Amino acid sequence: MSEDPSEQDLADDVARATAGLTAVARAALPRFDFPSDATIQLVHYRENAVFRVDANGEPHPWVMRVHRRGYRTPDEIRSELAWTEALRSAGVRTANVRPAADGDTLAVVTAAALADPRVVSVIGWIDGVPLAEDDSSAAYRLVGETSALIQRHGRAWRPPAWFTRPTWDLDGLVGPRSLWGDYADLAKLGDERRRMMDRVAAFVRRQLDAFGRGDDRFGLTHADLMPDNVLVENGRPYVIDFDDCGYGWHLYDLATLLAIRTGDPEAARVREAWVDGYRSVSPLPDEHLQILDVLVMARLLLGLGWMHTRRETPLAQALTDTVIELACFQAESLLQRDGTS
Repeated sequence: MSEDPSEQDLADDVARATAGLTAVARAALPRFDFPSDATIQLVHYRENAVFRVDANGEPHPWVMRVHRRGYRTPDEIRSELAWTEALRSAGVRTANVRPAADGDTLAVVTAAALADPRVVSVIGWIDGVPLAEDDSSAAYRLVGETSALIQRHGRAWRPPAWFTRPTWDLDGLVGPRSLWGDYADLAKLGDERRRMMDRVAAFVRRQLDAFGRGDDRFGLTHADLMPDNVLVENGRPYVIDFDDCGYGWHLYDLATLLAIRTGDPEAARVREAWVDGYRSVSPLPDEHLQILDVLVMARLLLGLGWMHTRRETPLAQALTDTVIELACFQAESLLQRDGTS
């Protein structure tokens, strides 16, 4: 276990990182045939640094992503973009990909402000309203329907031979090889809560191992289909942020949505609406839904790891205490149900 740095150290890290990432975005402009005087604006910094690019002569603004160092390989990013383009061709609305000047869908860019080069990609800007601003059952029904459409495409699609994306299986979600980091490394947990997380992690692994990975429950999926990743433009939904797309349990999409509502009485309404939307496209057996609370716990354990490995980001600094609280609530509920609390 490692100690988390002070808040001042984190603030300094954010300022340095933001300046360096902006320099990379500026250096990437000519690599994607943008004029050097294009306007860039940092709009989001969580997993990647996301910039809006405006340039004269362009039909619309663009989104430039400066990818987090070491999180995704170039081929994983190419694979993400290949799938989003395939989804667009099949009628699922996603942002169009802008290739680099050399024809690749990404560029590796260096800037003096950062020691290491960064992978950069560019996709179209969508002027939509996030579903996160709409808490209606109809909105969650649309999220469920969209998730089913994406997964249905994933089951039928034959990706290129070089396609590679992460697998959100037992090891990918929970423990020392977790793709977002090990929950046990989060110093803020403390010894008592860490021991509780150890107990519930063992329970999660047993349950998911028993549930299995059959084709009717596990496959290619978005893996982060939160309401803020669905934008509505002119009444039509567009799906964004495929950065975590990969192979996982189909219901993990719903678990990501419910994890932030752990303990919230409204969670049942959200779940019912999502399931209704999903079933309008694809079958979803009632027995599969019995694993949902376990997947919610897996998502929260994963989130604890994210809070540690992304502790330099403003989002992690703002949400760590909340995620710990939600994880403890869910863990206590599951352990009591299992009789091991």
